[in-house]
Amino acid sequence: MSRQSRVPNIAVVIGTLMIASLFSIPAIAQQVDCTVQVNYESVASANKDLLRNFADDVRNYLSNYQWGSEQIPEKVKCTLDIFIQNATGENTYVAQVFVGSQRPVYGANKSTAVVRLLDEAWEFSYIKDRPISHNPYSYNGLTSFLDFYMYLILGYDYDTYENLGGTPWFQKALDVASLARSSGQKGWQLVTTGYSRTQLVTELLNPTVTLMRTTVYRYHFSGLDSIAANKEKALANIAAAIEKSSAARKTMDARNLAVKTFFDTKYLELAEILLDYPDPTIYIKLSRIDPYHQKTYDEYRTKKR
Repeated sequence: MSRQSRVPNIAVVIGTLMIASLFSIPAIAQQVDCTVQVNYESVASANKDLLRNFADDVRNYLSNYQWGSEQIPEKVKCTLDIFIQNATGENTYVAQVFVGSQRPVYGANKSTAVVRLLDEAWEFSYIKDRPISHNPYSYNGLTSFLDFYMYLILGYDYDTYENLGGTPWFQKALDVASLARSSGQKGWQLVTTGYSRTQLVTELLNPTVTLMRTTVYRYHFSGLDSIAANKEKALANIAAAIEKSSAARKTMDARNLAVKTFFDTKYLELAEILLDYPDPTIYIKLSRIDPYHQKTYDEYRTKKR
């Protein structure tokens, strides 16, 4: 089932015609709407001049490429905040990048974060006024990085609408990562500690993470998207999703990036939403599943409504 064809199901769940009205909106050519911000204050003046068009060039590259064949009625919202740390040559740079995406909560006038990541090891070349072109068959420090994260963002987005719906996109991201590993550049190698692009997407496609990805779908589709229609039932579904994530956690290494990324993205939202859940011990369960954010869960448990 496609992301587009799931829209009427959501409309039924929340009991509103608002979502159904999306069918009257013409399909769009692009699948992402990405806000790109670049901070290059740390580099020399000569390099600053070479980077002045960088944000626009990246934004145009992401917006103008058709990332998949499916025509969807709404763009996937994403953010790239790029912090250029150093110029290692006339046209070569090292940067840290915050990657984020969000999607609407149906029946509510708000959005929810889908993924939030900090990539601290981007090495790339950029030449001012040279067009950035897409080539999926050749590694390029600039475009391979951007391609990887667009496919990853789309995978995360589709996983929230359909059980394991993001698998084809995660596979595309893995294809990019597999090609990039031969470059020897940082961020593409498999690791046992810390963050790696290849490690994350490899774990997302590992069968041991299937239950966790199913939990992500249930949390969004049966939980967040149902709050407007039936808050009590939606909260029960969210609590059930937490129980599922607990079972999933037991089958995985404690350092699993796929699980950590979910809770790094969602911990504050979970803590806030569950203030209306009747059983405060849900916060204790969350602390066991996600000890990295135990302080936040403890704080919210003490201010239960």
